[in-house]
Amino acid sequence: MADPHQEWRADGLAHGWRMPPEARWKGLPIIRHVRAVVAAVAVDEHEAIWRKAGLIPTGYDQWVLYGIWHGLSHATPHREGE
Repeated sequence: MADPHQEWRADGLAHGWRMPPEARWKGLPIIRHVRAVVAAVAVDEHEAIWRKAGLIPTGYDQWVLYGIWHGLSHATPHREGE
């Protein structure tokens, strides 16, 4: 079966991104979905400020939000051979 998060993992590897550490209970389905929505609002506000200043977001925040929503907080992208 193909990995449904293959592109997410590839983006993490390409940019050297890692998910921030969190307690395991925060990865429970309903809790992580609420966390992702609340964090998405904060990220949107944060990115709007940077865009007004003429800066472009790196995409890391959106990558983390995707990982939180899908329960990938403890998943670390691995290079082959590691």
